[in-house]
Amino acid sequence: MYQQDNRDAYFERKEEEKEARRDRWRLTMGLMEFLAVVAGVAVTLVLVLLIVSLLSWLRQDASATFDVILALFK
Repeated sequence: MYQQDNRDAYFERKEEEKEARRDRWRLTMGLMEFLAVVAGVAVTLVLVLLIVSLLSWLRQDASATFDVILALFK
């Protein structure tokens, strides 16, 4: 009887350790997922800023180019 109780306690402790490892793994994966989302948002904002900058430059360059071309025809 005593040996059976020890065996049950051993397996119960091992099961609790497995559950604790699973919980730590879930917490770690949740944190990594959160950090990945934050990084993705930051990269998206940088890319949007680059596109806005490119379009602004393109508008200014096109205006300057057309001014030069129209000056040739005057």
